[in-house]
Amino acid sequence: MRLVYLLLFVVILAVGFVLSILNSAPITINYYYGWLELPLSFALLIAFIMGALIGLSSKIWSSLRWRQRYSKLSKEASISKKEVSSLRTYPTKRIN
Repeated sequence: MRLVYLLLFVVILAVGFVLSILNSAPITINYYYGWLELPLSFALLIAFIMGALIGLSSKIWSSLRWRQRYSKLSKEASISKKEVSSLRTYPTKRIN
């Protein structure tokens, strides 16, 4: 399986390299404070990296929220288990 991942990585890297060579024409990016001229492949790489970082930060934020909720519910469940076990051992009165 590791070999498949390595092979897939090499293929994607080769395709990216070929596309970067074929798309080396400069483009102009206008933003609020000015403009920037850089190759198309570099602009696409920057956009990909920014998208990946935004996606990862979103995933990490969501994961932290779910972990926090899980720990809270886990604590509540352990308290409930203790209550149930104490009720089972609690002596009851006999009604005649």
